[in-house]
Amino acid sequence: MMILRGLAVCCILALSACSLVSESEVNVYRPFETHALQAHGRWAFSGRLAVADERESFSASVNWRHLGGRDDIELLGPLAQGRLAISVVDGAVTIDDGENRQEFYGSAEQVLSERLGVVMPVDSLRYWVFGILDPGLQGVELDAGFMQAGWRVTFRDVYKVASDSLPKKINIEKDRTKIKLIVDQWDLS
Repeated sequence: MMILRGLAVCCILALSACSLVSESEVNVYRPFETHALQAHGRWAFSGRLAVADERESFSASVNWRHLGGRDDIELLGPLAQGRLAISVVDGAVTIDDGENRQEFYGSAEQVLSERLGVVMPVDSLRYWVFGILDPGLQGVELDAGFMQAGWRVTFRDVYKVASDSLPKKINIEKDRTKIKLIVDQWDLS
């Protein structure tokens, strides 16, 4: 339970990291125009995350850094209560709550579900935060987003970053699991 709360907190902090790119808000979702940005191989964002299902709910600040094949996700709980660091690289998932550091093998979604009791499609989220489909899965485009792997992904607001639009508010739902992600700042350097 404490690990789950720490994970949530770390996600919120990750999403609140500073951006090195000027941003302005726009309200139009334009699917599939950010492939080049996502493929860049180096990006980060910070903001806030809320996850709820029939058993659990939590909210956290999130800082997510992507570099090549590695994703580092830090979740920080409200009022700096709890910190959870998750690293995903080459089929290995490391979870560090500040007291224990454990390494697991398998998909990040499976590991987080088994170890933390929360379903988070981490492997696909690295695409979805850019407003694009995970190229490894089939998907269906919708008016304000898409459906993929049983997840309904919708975008409520976007930022204008340089000459591109990037998602700001993302809602992700599957069965009884609901994830809300608000990206406060992007770093595309």
